[in-house]
Amino acid sequence: MCVLAGEDAEDRGWVYFTEARAFPVKDLKTIDNLWVHFSDGRYGFSVQRKIWVGQRRQWAKFFKQIDWTTGENNAYRKWPEEFIWKGDAAKGHMPLTNALRGTQLLEALLEHPAFAPPAKPKTGAEQMQDAAQQAAQGAQKAMGNAMKGLKGLKKPDWMK
Repeated sequence: MCVLAGEDAEDRGWVYFTEARAFPVKDLKTIDNLWVHFSDGRYGFSVQRKIWVGQRRQWAKFFKQIDWTTGENNAYRKWPEEFIWKGDAAKGHMPLTNALRGTQLLEALLEHPAFAPPAKPKTGAEQMQDAAQQAAQGAQKAMGNAMKGLKGLKKPDWMK
């Protein structure tokens, strides 16, 4: 992640959430596809996103489901020694993203366009509205300044 974020992140050894928002979609998808493929669908940011959305974006529930908390008080696991570094860890347990400074980085990753659901197709009415707006804009552009001289004219009485 530090490499994707740039030299400053590499030097400091961690990533700002604002830097994560600018990660190229293709690069994040590649990283995620590797996680998903080599874990047989158990790990990856897309896996974590599905779980997070399923938990209604509630961090405490999400962390508990992916086993990032421990004990009856749901204390956060200590980085890195208390995390489970095995293939049979809870679904979504990896990749690990340090939430020590808060959840903004993890949220930036899970809400990244690389993992956003596909856009819903537009309805016929929405497509017609878009086409009408484009036609109106095209006509206005084509007319240019031709209609400017008509300002100040009054409607004929029969049109009122």
